[in-house]
Amino acid sequence: MKVLITHSVRYLLGLFVGAFLVSSSLQAQAFLHAEADPYLKQRTFDPTLPIGEAVGEFVDLYPVMGQWTLFFEKEGAKRKVKCKDIWGFTYKGILFRIDEEGNIPVRLMTEREVCYYENGFAHLRMLRDTSELAGYEYGHSAYLSKDIKGAIVPAIFSKDDDRTASGKFRLTYPGLEPLFMCIGATDDMTTIRQCVVDFEAGLEGNNE
Repeated sequence: MKVLITHSVRYLLGLFVGAFLVSSSLQAQAFLHAEADPYLKQRTFDPTLPIGEAVGEFVDLYPVMGQWTLFFEKEGAKRKVKCKDIWGFTYKGILFRIDEEGNIPVRLMTEREVCYYENGFAHLRMLRDTSELAGYEYGHSAYLSKDIKGAIVPAIFSKDDDRTASGKFRLTYPGLEPLFMCIGATDDMTTIRQCVVDFEAGLEGNNE
């Protein structure tokens, strides 16, 4: 089991994380987003704004008949939602997208030149349990997409890889090469976070 620690995430990513991505003290209500466009048209920087279908409080996430399934509870009624059937959901004001490759949730951490995500299993447990540490056994520690609607790939960029989803992503976006080189083949969370921060900060410096 890998362990994800987020005690310093807000400080580390504070350079460019919007307020709607970092609030974890909100009501425990979760909202489903079957598709991206309706959510994106309504979202604001206010994380308390209810968007999507209200499904109550997040309870758990585990496979049912081979399909990763989210469990919610609202006013005593339980609800099961297959990850593959939705684009994403918000929980405590935080957006989780569904990675189509594994049909598992990933938490959106930043949205600038690239979208940066972290393991959804760990972050859901931390938000549910109000914890700064959680383990995960499935998925990768971090992911990227070019934009909020783009395909999500693991943030692992091995040299000369042109076959995996990550390798093809790298070939598609040569302008992100400094970020890919910084991350490399590591799956170390601290390294990846710092690479993202440095990359975005460098772009801001170039635009000044």
